[in-house]
Amino acid sequence: MNTKLVTFSIAILTIAAVGLVTSVVLEVYAHEPVYLLIMKVCAGLFGVGGPLLGWAIAKRGKRQ
Repeated sequence: MNTKLVTFSIAILTIAAVGLVTSVVLEVYAHEPVYLLIMKVCAGLFGVGGPLLGWAIAKRGKRQ
């Protein structure tokens, strides 16, 4: 079982989710455009974490 890869991908997705929620809240309260950059980075983390999690699950399924 490749638990390191699953844990790493879930951690990336969690960081991305927290970053998106934080940046949206700060954008609503402060009206600052710098938070748009945070949202773009977090969306990129979703783009990396999602396929990584799928790959880890697929690798785990092949071993069993």
